[in-house]
Amino acid sequence: MKTPLGQVDNPFSARFVRPGVIPYIFPPGCSLESVHEVFLANQRLGAVIGPHGAGKSAFITAFTSWMEKNGQPCLALELHDGQRTLGQATWRQLEALQDTVVTVDGYEQLSAWSRYQLRRLCRRRHLGLIVTAHSDIEIPLLFAPEPNEDLAWQIVEYLLARGEPLITRDDVRASFARHQGNLREMLFDLYDLYEVRRTSETDSLNGSNAPEPSSERDNT
Repeated sequence: MKTPLGQVDNPFSARFVRPGVIPYIFPPGCSLESVHEVFLANQRLGAVIGPHGAGKSAFITAFTSWMEKNGQPCLALELHDGQRTLGQATWRQLEALQDTVVTVDGYEQLSAWSRYQLRRLCRRRHLGLIVTAHSDIEIPLLFAPEPNEDLAWQIVEYLLARGEPLITRDDVRASFARHQGNLREMLFDLYDLYEVRRTSETDSLNGSNAPEPSSERDNT
């Protein structure tokens, strides 16, 4: 991965860890090109399956960015908690698309009927469809992120290139285990830990530079 530019107060801030900011790290033998081959073999259908915080949104952001750079138009849809259907404006937008790959982050929140309507529309309009979900669904598997401690440390090393070495491999190991492999929660946790240590270090430096109080001898 390329080293990020510029020093920042806390490299674990939300703007530095949101999907698309950190280059996606694939497991050995896997790449954007190989995933794209699977996508085409699946008739431009694919599900990204994994638990909370596994990196599904990060993957789908990296994959669509790569496709767009290679001339493939994409439309990203992000569903919110409890959203059982798409709005009328979204349905109209989909109806007007041509040769586009539609991505739906949070697909399993849709009702079974809405999911059927979406798949049917994509077939009829010849649109690609990539979705994220937490378990197997009616769309063939495209990619399944499998976070591990080594991956977590690679992400942290990348982020620390813009800050101070205030987080150790042991910190990452403990946080990764505590959050049961949820990378998103781990990074939130490390933000707090980095902030505590950065503040403590700053206070220590300020204290060492403060003038010593006058003693009684100095006043004689």
